[in-house]
Amino acid sequence: MSKPISNELRALLATRQFYVADLYTFSGGLLAPNVLRYCAGDRDISANGFLYTAGGLAGPYFDRRDNKAKCHWKLGVEVDTLIFDVLPGTATVLDEPFLQAVHAGQFDGAELLLERAYMPVYGDVSRGTVIMFVGRVAEIDAGRSIATFTINSHLELLNLMMPRNLFQAPCVNNLGDAACGVNLSSYAINGAVNVGGSSQTIIGGSTVTGVLTTPGYFILGKLVFTSGKNNGLARTVTFYNSSVGAFIVLNPFPTAPANGDTFTVYPGCDKTLDADGCPKFNNQARFKGEPYTPVPETAV
Repeated sequence: MSKPISNELRALLATRQFYVADLYTFSGGLLAPNVLRYCAGDRDISANGFLYTAGGLAGPYFDRRDNKAKCHWKLGVEVDTLIFDVLPGTATVLDEPFLQAVHAGQFDGAELLLERAYMPVYGDVSRGTVIMFVGRVAEIDAGRSIATFTINSHLELLNLMMPRNLFQAPCVNNLGDAACGVNLSSYAINGAVNVGGSSQTIIGGSTVTGVLTTPGYFILGKLVFTSGKNNGLARTVTFYNSSVGAFIVLNPFPTAPANGDTFTVYPGCDKTLDADGCPKFNNQARFKGEPYTPVPETAV
């Protein structure tokens, strides 16, 4: 598969004397708004206005030389794949050990950009980089000392059922999207961690009590930290204990919050016409479900 390159890089490749290093960029998913940039070379490289960190003494170390660690490009609309191994070393992701971050799902849904730098002298990327692969993290097989990443190209997004919307009891809209029309910012509630012993999944904060209209007001909502080590990170709320002001989130935060860390929490929607659905937002007019569709066992 041909790749667009500059004339300067073409001339460098013609000399057959150059250094090569792969550059990995992880962004989006549960990592957002953070961006991780790694270099598979021996030393750090600055390219495209960013610093790509090499493994050095701490890691992580990226390996694509294994028989299975390759890019697979296919003609047509079949999904392209990239597989590579990562030796974590003592590296951390958002202050969490690399493998622990993998097991906690920190890379779930993340976007990967793989570039290759060809350099006449190591570190000289003036000839530009070549984009080798772009996709999303599909699967990570993590053991005790190594993690194998499988990345699918964005052609995977074409694997959609047609028609797009099916007849189903719950609403097909997503809370806050254009079809739903709810302005979530008007429902934002600010809080602060003020209960000792908060963990990566249990967030203690009592400043939001007194605003509940139903027992499940925050369930399926979103909690976003606005300060502290988790600043900018968001997680889905699965439970709220109003008596002690504690939230439980679906995926753990990389770091347990400290007392005083501030956050913003938003209510959730169960996509029904019950109290924790559209009526919570006075949005019944935009409900897009078929609650009276019979189940398959009773349909004739």
